[in-house]
Amino acid sequence: MPLKDEAIFQLVEKIRDHYHNNINNRFIRKALLMVKVPRETWELLNRLTEETDYHRIQGYHYKELYEQIHAAATFVHHARLEAQPNLRMLLAGGGDTVFTRSKASGGREDILREMAINNFPANLGIFADMINELYVRTAAMDREDHPDEKPIYERMPECKELGKLLT
Repeated sequence: MPLKDEAIFQLVEKIRDHYHNNINNRFIRKALLMVKVPRETWELLNRLTEETDYHRIQGYHYKELYEQIHAAATFVHHARLEAQPNLRMLLAGGGDTVFTRSKASGGREDILREMAINNFPANLGIFADMINELYVRTAAMDREDHPDEKPIYERMPECKELGKLLT
């Protein structure tokens, strides 16, 4: 039974916007490439954070959404452990990559880069809170949709570790 809840769709859109504007932006992306998460986790995170009308039309399947939530939580955990403590050092190399724009140093770009670095821990915390909110709302809908059987999240062992990954 697909999940077609407007509150879930709106929360996913908020997560998407926050991820692209504050987490995976042009200033931080280079450091995130150093985060060691499995390719499958990146793919699931991308499915959650990429714009698509498919889920608005078809809805989410609970298992699929829980897998994406788990991938986002895994990303948060690794980003906190691997990128956040060394963010300034990881981004200090100054070498441009395919993912960064070469501009004259100084001025506005340096200020924006410093803001992105300084706000990364708070932005990652906000992202983790939104992922947790998505999980809580999805689990509530799951319980409503499966009153006579075990909800799907209780059948997925990875859902049990979400709290640990998000904190």
